[in-house]
Amino acid sequence: MASTTLGLDQSYDYVREHNEAMNRIDFIEGREEITTQYDPGTLTTVHQHDGSILRLRKLGEDYDPSDKVAAMKRVQEGWRRADGRDRSALRRSDAEDLHHHLNTVEAPLNTLDTPDLCPGPSALERINASLR
Repeated sequence: MASTTLGLDQSYDYVREHNEAMNRIDFIEGREEITTQYDPGTLTTVHQHDGSILRLRKLGEDYDPSDKVAAMKRVQEGWRRADGRDRSALRRSDAEDLHHHLNTVEAPLNTLDTPDLCPGPSALERINASLR
């Protein structure tokens, strides 16, 4: 069998032409819609289905979104707490990652052996039966 060496441009094009999705991680569990209303210039706390919270601050009516310098200044000010420490409203130290939700292994997939990656027809039959 002849081997072919592909250059960077060729390999990129080849992958693009032959790329097949192995998994689609686009399932979003249906939940009741969360809505809120609050006045401009105020802060509200919104509780999420997973127990996390979002704190939303609505900009005042005098805010001009076309003023780029003011917008950048506003973003920088928003990251600082009154005590001077930085913060992130979206960071959770107790959040579970995608590996936990998908129940994947810790090891990189390219380090696993064939039996670990392909457990055989009986395992596939169990998976298929559970999806019926």
